[in-house]
Amino acid sequence: MAAVHPPNTITPVGGTSTYFDTDAIVDGSAPKVANSAGFFNVTVAANHKEGAEELALLKYVYTRSDLEKIRGDPDAVCNAIDDFAATIPRGLMTIGAEKRTFITHMLATAEPAPTTFLEFGSYVGYSAICLASAMVARAVPGQRVRYVSFEKNPIIAAVAASLADLAGLRDVITIHVGPAAESLTRLVEKGTVTRGTVDFMLLDHWKDFYISDLQLCEKSSLIRSGSVVLADNIIFPGAPEYLAYVQAGVAEASPDGFNYATKTADFILPFGGLDQLAISTVS
Repeated sequence: MAAVHPPNTITPVGGTSTYFDTDAIVDGSAPKVANSAGFFNVTVAANHKEGAEELALLKYVYTRSDLEKIRGDPDAVCNAIDDFAATIPRGLMTIGAEKRTFITHMLATAEPAPTTFLEFGSYVGYSAICLASAMVARAVPGQRVRYVSFEKNPIIAAVAASLADLAGLRDVITIHVGPAAESLTRLVEKGTVTRGTVDFMLLDHWKDFYISDLQLCEKSSLIRSGSVVLADNIIFPGAPEYLAYVQAGVAEASPDGFNYATKTADFILPFGGLDQLAISTVS
């Protein structure tokens, strides 16, 4: 479990980003994180829908003076995304550097070495790049590593695909555009993702779909004993129903009678406030 950090009571000062105008966001201040109700205000929601910040990120990365140095280097690409996120008072909706370190350590020490990862919510490709890279680092010659990711917003999916290509992971990361359940169902029907092959999963999309998408994986028998299911943002913006489901311990839709053993790890969000990652191991 990650270390528990003391609560951060300081609200960062906002303003205008070098790359994205944030003046209209909560009167120029970073949003408070006591609850999620007011986090995605009209301005933030509209810009996210149009991919404004994400396209600004892509332009920033591809106009960096060190572009050729970071090309083909997954860690450097993720660091560049972190650099851009630091210019925005509320950051970007990535897993961030702290969770990145935590999850990549899990992948680096898991036995057997994971080769297939499902991600629900690509966003800009940050987690796909850093986690797929950790899997590739453990692969033996000739071993196939697959990172299958789902993103509903086609603009943001295009940003993610471009950054994954820059990181040199075009042959490892595949991003499917559209609702995750529809994309996954299609992949299962085509035999692209098959029974018992998923080593790790990350749920990091719309929280209302955490349970239903996990149950789709259960029903399709994609998980197996030893599979690990990660779920982000358990506290902020919050997924209490999901946490209750996995803590109850039963994979209800699984024809194989699997169970979950769940623990949580605590993290501090980039703009302050506590969050948790739920880690459920299948047995």
